[in-house]
Amino acid sequence: MTTGKITPKRESLLANIRVQRFTPGHDRSPYFDNFKLTVETGMTVLAALRKIKDDQDSSLTFRAFCRSAICGSCTVRVNGRSVLACSTQLLPILKDFGKGSVTITPMANLPILRDLVVDIDPVIDKLAKMHPYLIENPERIPQALEQESLMSQDELNSFDYLTDCILCGACYSACSSVQADPDYAGPLTFAKAYRFSIDARDNFRGIRDQAAIDQGLWSCVQCRKCIKVCPKDTRPADTIRRARKLTIDDGIQDTPGSRRAKTYVADIERFGQVNKPMLPVAVYGTKGWDAIEAAEASLTRHGMEPTRRVCTLPGQEGAARIFEKVREIEQGEKKK
Repeated sequence: MTTGKITPKRESLLANIRVQRFTPGHDRSPYFDNFKLTVETGMTVLAALRKIKDDQDSSLTFRAFCRSAICGSCTVRVNGRSVLACSTQLLPILKDFGKGSVTITPMANLPILRDLVVDIDPVIDKLAKMHPYLIENPERIPQALEQESLMSQDELNSFDYLTDCILCGACYSACSSVQADPDYAGPLTFAKAYRFSIDARDNFRGIRDQAAIDQGLWSCVQCRKCIKVCPKDTRPADTIRRARKLTIDDGIQDTPGSRRAKTYVADIERFGQVNKPMLPVAVYGTKGWDAIEAAEASLTRHGMEPTRRVCTLPGQEGAARIFEKVREIEQGEKKK
């Protein structure tokens, strides 16, 4: 067995780094500057930006602090993908795209302050409305400081993965719903709200549930872009699904989103698929007929015959048995 020193292969590549520049009040619109830079093995996006600032253009502005993927302040977009600049290496990106050029732009869905620095106040304001902190449950948190507030391992596991969120905003930058509706709270906001609502020591769950609904909890389209860009793999889209179920379990069921979810479940159990022709009525009541009639008129104009019937798919009996088994498991867990 040889025990010689392992020498990693080192590579370098002369690359073109395109950086978006913009100073509000000075520039009419964003533009790009090109910088030639020798990118070496291990060089991160942040290291490249610092190199450019030190050697080529001291006016280049970006935000960074810890350089350890902890503070979350250095988020930018590289070739359109939201990343942490301090932990993202440039050379693999150059090789994957097969080009000697990368484009670095600021986070999306937030106002630009200068170059790659964005204003994060909109995120903080939305987050504040969720009360993202523990509000004591007197039944679980003792008044005496000498006593511990204990929880089981299962209780901890229900939210422990969410404590890895560093509020970097990568998910917010990638979110399609935020792009479509600036008032939408965004993935990280709902995830933080759920983290405290599911904590057994918290006593603010119901109000936090309503705050999440008021800020668009049911508007998430589950495009799952937030999962792809999260540097800590906290899977915000999955957490949003759990938060939705939590609100239904807590009795907040008279919303379009909760009615849609319950209709989906009932239809799949009954037909093996969603009864889409009648879904607007199930969700919006009599107001839904306008959408149905408009859809039928459109089909008729294109020579297609509209129908309000839904076919039962093969395998429906198997689907019904799955639902029955799930209910048995859920009832068993409640009895524990």
